[in-house]
Amino acid sequence: MLSFDALPHAIRLSGDWAVHPVPLESAALPEADSSGWLSVPECANLQPVLHPDRPYWGGHLREINEQAWIYRKSFVAPEDRFPRARLRFDGVDYFATVWLNGEPVGEHEGSFEPFTLDVTGALQPGAENTLLVRVSAPWDRPNPRGSYPINHVIRGLVKGQYEHGEGVIPPDVNPIGIWAPVTLLLDHGISLDRVRIDPALDGTLALTLTLTNATGQPWGGRLALAVTAENHDGPGIADDLALAVAPGVQTITHTLRVPEPRLWWPWDHGDPNLYRLEATLEDGDGRAISCLAQTFGIRTVRLERAPDRFTWWINERPVFLRGSSYMPGLYLAEVTSEGVARDVALARAANLNLLRVHVHVSPPAVYETCDRAGMLIWQDFELNWVHDPSLAFEARALRLQRGMIDLLRNHPAIITWTCHNEPTMVFAHRDNYERHPDPALYADAQQYDPTRPVFICSGQMEDDWQRAGDVHTYYGALWSKRYTDVYRHHMRMNTEFGFEAPAALPTLRRYPDAWARLRHLEGQIESLWAYQAALIQFHVEHLRRTRATGSGGYVHFWLADLVPQVGCGVLDSERLPKGGYAALARASAPLQVALEHDGRRIYGLWVFNDTPQAYPGATVAWQFAGAGGRITCSGQAQVDVAANGVQRVAAELPVMPEDCARVTLCLYGTDGQALAENFYERPLHPLPRPAGYPWKFDPYLGYKVFDRPDAPSLADQSSNVVIRLVPRTLREVLAEWALRQKLPLWVLSAAARLARPFVQG
Repeated sequence: MLSFDALPHAIRLSGDWAVHPVPLESAALPEADSSGWLSVPECANLQPVLHPDRPYWGGHLREINEQAWIYRKSFVAPEDRFPRARLRFDGVDYFATVWLNGEPVGEHEGSFEPFTLDVTGALQPGAENTLLVRVSAPWDRPNPRGSYPINHVIRGLVKGQYEHGEGVIPPDVNPIGIWAPVTLLLDHGISLDRVRIDPALDGTLALTLTLTNATGQPWGGRLALAVTAENHDGPGIADDLALAVAPGVQTITHTLRVPEPRLWWPWDHGDPNLYRLEATLEDGDGRAISCLAQTFGIRTVRLERAPDRFTWWINERPVFLRGSSYMPGLYLAEVTSEGVARDVALARAANLNLLRVHVHVSPPAVYETCDRAGMLIWQDFELNWVHDPSLAFEARALRLQRGMIDLLRNHPAIITWTCHNEPTMVFAHRDNYERHPDPALYADAQQYDPTRPVFICSGQMEDDWQRAGDVHTYYGALWSKRYTDVYRHHMRMNTEFGFEAPAALPTLRRYPDAWARLRHLEGQIESLWAYQAALIQFHVEHLRRTRATGSGGYVHFWLADLVPQVGCGVLDSERLPKGGYAALARASAPLQVALEHDGRRIYGLWVFNDTPQAYPGATVAWQFAGAGGRITCSGQAQVDVAANGVQRVAAELPVMPEDCARVTLCLYGTDGQALAENFYERPLHPLPRPAGYPWKFDPYLGYKVFDRPDAPSLADQSSNVVIRLVPRTLREVLAEWALRQKLPLWVLSAAARLARPFVQG
C-alpha cells in the first residue's frame, strides 16, 4: 500500500461529520445553522448509520439515494503556511462536489478511487476551516421494456456494487457516503505520487515514478530508492539518482535489479515472497520532502489462449485456478482487516487458490491480505449487466478503469482484469459488448497494463476466446433440472457456477424481515444444503477432470453471502458454513482422487494433483457400500501421480449396483499414509432440483424462496408487455432453455438486431 506518513504534515480529519439531505436536482447548499443536520461517524455508509436496525431491505433505504447529502466538517489548520495544501479522499460513493470555506475546489466520480484536490488558495492557516462535500449516488431510471434483474434499468453509474438482483445485493441498497478517511496534506509543492513496478523473474525491476512539481519553478534534488525483503530474509538493493524536475507532472523511469530474487507464488505452489520499495525525494540539503512506500512481489503471469485450451502460467509454471467469487461486505465502510483475514483464511481452508473480486474494487485490506497469503485475485471492473452504451459513458468508464489499474497494479496477487461482467445476459442488449464501452475498455487495459491478461467480459462469450472465452454455467440451478448435465460441457474456463441455499437457522432468525418470508424453510435447510453440496462437488470435479482436455480452472459463485438470505454463498453472512462449504473444500483439495460418473453410470477414477510435487508408487483404493453400510466390493490400483496435472487411473471398476449408497476413495503414499480422501452419497441417484426453484421469488428480499406458496414467479418481474403476453409457464421453460444455449456469435448478433426494438428502452 502507499504510505503518506513521511510527508511533513498529514492530518486526518477524524471524528463525526454533520450531514444534511438536499434535493437531487438542487445545487443550493443548506445554511450552516439550519435544522435537519445529523451527526454521522467518519468512514461510514449512510444506510447502516441512518437505519442500523434495518440496513438491508425496504423503501426507507431507497429514499436515501433519492436525495443528495451535504457533509460538513470543521477543522483548524496549522498556523504554518505551506507552499501547497491538498485534501485526499480515500473513498466517496459516488458523486462528490467539494467546497472549502465557501470556495469550490473540485469534483469527482467513482465509488472506489482515492482522489486529491488542491486547496492551497482556499485553506486558512491557523484558523477554523469549513469543508462541505455534496455526495449523491442516484438510482437509474426504470427501463420500460426491461425485466428484473438484468435490464430493468440501463445502468448509468460505473459501479457494480449496488442493487445486484437475485440474491447478491438487495433491491433497495445503493451504498452512499464518505466511506474512507479524508486527510489534509501539507507539503513543499514537490511530491512522489505513484510508482509502477514491473518485475522480471531475474529480479529486474522496471520502475516508473510519477512526480509533481507544483512550485512553478525547476527543482533539483535526489531520489533515493531502497528495496528490502518484506516477509523473508533475502537480500535487497539500494540506489539513488540526481533529479532536475521541471514544473508540472513528470515521469521518471529507472531500473533496479534485486540479487537472488525470491519469487512470489500462490500458496499451493510456493511462498508468497514480498519486497518493499521505499522511494524518497531529498532536497539539496539532504532533507526528505516526499516519500512513498510500496510492497510488491516478483512474479509474472500469462494466459495461453487457444481455441480448445486455456493455460495460466505463474512464473512460467502452469497453475490450475481453483477459485470462488467474493465481496468482503455489503457496505465497504464496515470491512475490517480482521474480517478480510478471516475470509481469506476460510478460502484457504476451502483449498482455493483464487478469489474473484466480483464487479467492484475492494478496500485495500483485501489486496494486502491476499498478497501476503498467496491468494490469487481475478479482478473485475465495476460494470455489471446492461450499461449506458453512449460514448460519454465510455469516456467515464475509461477514466475509472485506469484509476483501478493505477491503484492496484503493483499487487502480485492480481493476475487478470475483466472489463465487464455478463454484458450480454439479455441477448438483445449487445451494444456494450459490440460497440461501447467494452471494446475501448479492453484495448485500453491491454495497452495500459501489458503484464496481465485482460478479458473484455466474463460469461456468455465462449466463442470469443481471444478476448474472453470463459463461461458461466448453471446446470442444476438456473439452466436445467440436473446438475449432472454439465458432464457434456467441456470448457476452457468456468468462472461462475453454483446454487442458492438458505443461511443457517440462527442467522435467519436474527432478522425479522428475512425470517418472516423464509419460515417455511425451517425443516428444509439441511436438504437444501445437501443439494448445494452435491452440485458443487459434481461441477468442481468435472472441471478439474477436464484440465486434461483444456480447462484452465474454475471460479465458483460464491464464497460468502452479504446479507441473511437464500444465496449462492457457501458461507452465510455470519460466516457460518452451509453444506456447500465442506463439499467445495473436499473437491478443491490440491491433491485429490475422484470418481468419474454422469449420474447414470461410472466411467473410472482420476487423480488431480495441482501441486509441484510428484507421488510415484501411490495407491488408489475404493469401497462400495450398500444402504446398511455393508461393503459390497472394494479394490485398489497403483498409480504414479505426476506433478501438476490430472490423470486417469488404470483400473477396471466393477459395475456399481443401483442401490450403492456410498463410495469411498483414498489415495495412499508409499508409506501407507493417506494423501487424499473422497466420498459420494448415492452417486447414481443425483438429488432432484428443489421444488419451486428457480422461479419462486420474493421481490422485497430480492432472492429466491423455493416452494413458498404465495411467492410470485421471477418470470413475472418484467415490465415488457411483449414478454408478458407469453404464458408464465412457457416463459419459465423458454428462459431456462435460452440460458443454456451455445449459439455462434453471428447468430446472437443477428437475433439481437431483430429483437432490439422489443426489449430495449
